[in-house]
Amino acid sequence: MAVTTQLAPSALETSLRLESRPQTPSSRQFPPDSSIVLIGSRGVGKRTLGFIGATHLGRRLITEDHYFQRVTGISRGDFLRTYGNQEFYRRNVEVLKQMLDQHRSGCMIECGMGSLSHQAQKALKEYSKTNPVIYVTRGSERIRSLLRLGEEEAARLEAADLSHRNCSNLEYYNLYDPSCDGMDTPPENGLGNQSSRLKSVKEDFSNFLDFLTGQGLARNSLESPFSIAALPPECRSYTYALSLRMSTISDLDLVELEAGADAVQLKVDTWSRDLKKILAKNVATIRRSLGVPIIFQVEDYVFENSMLSMAEKEHAYFNLLECGLRLGVEYMVVDLKYSSDNISQIVQCSGRTKVIGHHLHREENSWGWDDESRMIQYRRAQGLGCDMVRFVRATSKASDNDTVKTFLAKIDSIPDHLPVIAYNLGEHGRSSLVSNRIFTPVTHPVMQSTVSVSQIRRFLPTASEAMQSLYQSRVLDPLHFYHLGASVFYSLSPAMHTAAYQVCGMSNDFQSLQVSSLEDIHRLCQDTNFGGAAITQPFKVQVLSRIATKSYHAKAIGAANTLLPLRMMPNYSSLDGSIQSLLRQANQRGKSGPIVAYYGDNTDFLGILTCLRRNISPRNVVQPSKTTGLVIGAGGMARAAIYAMIQLGCRKIFMYNRTVEHSQDVARHFNSWASGLSSDGEIVKVLKATTEEWPAGYRQPTIIISCVPARSVAGQPPSNFEMPTQWLGSPTGGVVIELAYLPLDTPLLKQIRLVREETKQAWVIVDGLEVLPEQAIAQFELMTGRKAPKRRMRLEVLQNYHRYEEGREL
Repeated sequence: MAVTTQLAPSALETSLRLESRPQTPSSRQFPPDSSIVLIGSRGVGKRTLGFIGATHLGRRLITEDHYFQRVTGISRGDFLRTYGNQEFYRRNVEVLKQMLDQHRSGCMIECGMGSLSHQAQKALKEYSKTNPVIYVTRGSERIRSLLRLGEEEAARLEAADLSHRNCSNLEYYNLYDPSCDGMDTPPENGLGNQSSRLKSVKEDFSNFLDFLTGQGLARNSLESPFSIAALPPECRSYTYALSLRMSTISDLDLVELEAGADAVQLKVDTWSRDLKKILAKNVATIRRSLGVPIIFQVEDYVFENSMLSMAEKEHAYFNLLECGLRLGVEYMVVDLKYSSDNISQIVQCSGRTKVIGHHLHREENSWGWDDESRMIQYRRAQGLGCDMVRFVRATSKASDNDTVKTFLAKIDSIPDHLPVIAYNLGEHGRSSLVSNRIFTPVTHPVMQSTVSVSQIRRFLPTASEAMQSLYQSRVLDPLHFYHLGASVFYSLSPAMHTAAYQVCGMSNDFQSLQVSSLEDIHRLCQDTNFGGAAITQPFKVQVLSRIATKSYHAKAIGAANTLLPLRMMPNYSSLDGSIQSLLRQANQRGKSGPIVAYYGDNTDFLGILTCLRRNISPRNVVQPSKTTGLVIGAGGMARAAIYAMIQLGCRKIFMYNRTVEHSQDVARHFNSWASGLSSDGEIVKVLKATTEEWPAGYRQPTIIISCVPARSVAGQPPSNFEMPTQWLGSPTGGVVIELAYLPLDTPLLKQIRLVREETKQAWVIVDGLEVLPEQAIAQFELMTGRKAPKRRMRLEVLQNYHRYEEGREL
């Protein structure tokens, strides 16, 4: 949908003046367990999103249709036919109010079309003062196609649906998921691969709910200080914001813009009759394509050609900011030139959105960075409750770049100061952009070749160019990274990491080296330019004895696959393992120096967990009291697989390994660590032989993860594992993850395909090439502190795999 439609000034003015601004809630900061209500027209996918949300948050799903029938003893349709419109209307509102009142916490609530009535919307508006009420929308053509509506009926439905905006406090655009193609037509063989269904929708909506509830922050608190998920971008060094104008989005393939940016700065620079829905779609598209936070900014010149008064322009400006808050953007830019009352109101209702107070001088003038007015604006932003402040100044003098540094040093000297973004505009300000540490605006090579000069700022560097400048000026040092293990000759890790360094503009190198002992690892990692190492078998458990500090995950798993250096730092005489000291280390990644100890983490479980979340079908959603998992193997990857299942909520896990003693050791480790998570204190149980029948009293496994090599490693024969048929009796199928990828088509996967064909059970297959890049992406981010170019790393695996088909397993 094009967003560059220009209205005549009179039409624009009329649209802005008639625009009704929804009542701003006093706050969007709800208790984490507040029930969440989904409203919207038929065909927008509320029921599906409700199920996804309830599953992700571990909540009860309440649907208005079922609740009405439970309370009245009759379906809505039958009630209407029996008692007529007036009584149905009265009873429907009564039941809705009862449903909302009795479920204020711990639920996902899906409202039917009864939400269109005036009294129902009045009740929902009242409910939105204490709970999130999300207005779900999607493309009009998609709704019309799904419901098979004619033009007039579709237009009436869309017009009526807009009333939902006034009784909600949040908005979610349910972007079309191509993986849903063909869902209405069963495959010819009755099988299909359900793994790909709704993958993107599940990820999009789950991330939205994580931000809304703060669950993402709570989960990230378990991350190590080296994880970029544990620190917001404004707390990390040298983060970049891809500057993207709304008027150019329709001309770009957003997936091509992935290049290490930490956020997207979405600039609203044009007006349209359907602006709110277009904004919602653009925000959803950016999130799906790039997966980074959004900085929402409204450009002043949207209103320049109108005849609106200054007060009307300010009203329109804050109305658009309110739209951004409804969409749950992570950051919002508010121009400090506007009234304190309006700014304070936006801050008060911002919820989890962080507000950036913005001060801009487009024209060069006499004041400099040392002018006291800058500090006055800083203190005003701080007093208004802004989370950050951004100062931007046009200049034609390169010397102004030095005064920016002086200004930032002055801010840094203030105790508990706000994060500050400061740089000069224009060609002469480029070095100030490069040295700016937070959300430096950047462009992208694709935009430089496809977007007109008038629509992008040519003086902006790309993220890669900005990073290269840091290496050239020795702000960052080139570092050596390794993949270390007993058999790494045919590893795909160097290809993935090297490609990521090139995309991000880093001067690092990555190589695989065979090692035979922990001493070999220690010797390589003592180089002052050592940046980090991926550790593989058989050293993932052994290496813990050489690690000074471990992440929560590595401790829980009892294995580490990632080794990071801890360096001697200036004015820092001891390594106490505290969060503060580790944060200092994390913010020094990219710098060489003497190494005094190691930090250990584990990303293997993240690769497995990501693939499980994507591929578990709705019928096999994890239920702690019912779901059973099975892990094959007892090494470091088996430990990660068990931990991933526990993280997903599985509380009944079986293990099988050729050496029973090894399985028993792993089971004892996790049963001790997670004793409080199971009623009998035993989450992990050991199967001693493949000839055993599946244990009585437990459901057949719906999650199966094979963690054994399919080729010879370190002189050990390949496992060539196949499942006993008596263990494959799940009537709903399940998901099978094979971690080995050399060969890609292992004996286990061949067996599951045959079973699937013979039994028609919906077994979903995930091969090793799907898991491998997911753990490597997390590893790259741990090692570098940079956002990984995920798409490029996944592509690199597929492109390079053919070279290793005859090689050894990682």
